[in-house]
Amino acid sequence: MSSTNKWQTSTIYNNGVETTDSTVRKSERALLDRDYTLQCLEARAMSVQGWPANTYIEQLWTQRYNVSGHYAMHYDWASDSKTARRASTFNVYVQAPQRGGGTHFPRLEHPGQDSMWCEFIECDAADAGTNGVVFKPRAGSAVFWQNFDEEGRGFKETIHAGLPVLEGSKIGLNIWSWYQKT
Repeated sequence: MSSTNKWQTSTIYNNGVETTDSTVRKSERALLDRDYTLQCLEARAMSVQGWPANTYIEQLWTQRYNVSGHYAMHYDWASDSKTARRASTFNVYVQAPQRGGGTHFPRLEHPGQDSMWCEFIECDAADAGTNGVVFKPRAGSAVFWQNFDEEGRGFKETIHAGLPVLEGSKIGLNIWSWYQKT
């Protein structure tokens, strides 16, 4: 499960067109070979979700954010569709930068200064005037969310951004579940 020598500029989609724009997303990505380890990871991601019907795991890519690397506010879903959609996201932190690179969800309610949460989120962010929650990019940890409610409407609270890396580099793995009604 290696990304070595596979890195390419990350893309974005704008009105269904794939393009690059470093003002929106400045990172590199690498497609992973679907070996036995990756197949086990895919099965685990499906198991955690209860093996939902008509759902599969999209191809897995790693993302690398070097100094100043970021991803502006975005949703992981493109449209409210009852028949085909990116159902959920696992945002896995593989390598953490020395500084910066958190994942910011401005519409999530901050849980406060509970020390249990402060291991995983920036508790000082609320004091600094940042709305919502910033998850720390801790290697080996992950953030999971559903992108849609039971009626197929996208959760507006899932808008998020990859904050700029200030020192070092961040490597992440997104595990996206795709729902396709048959």
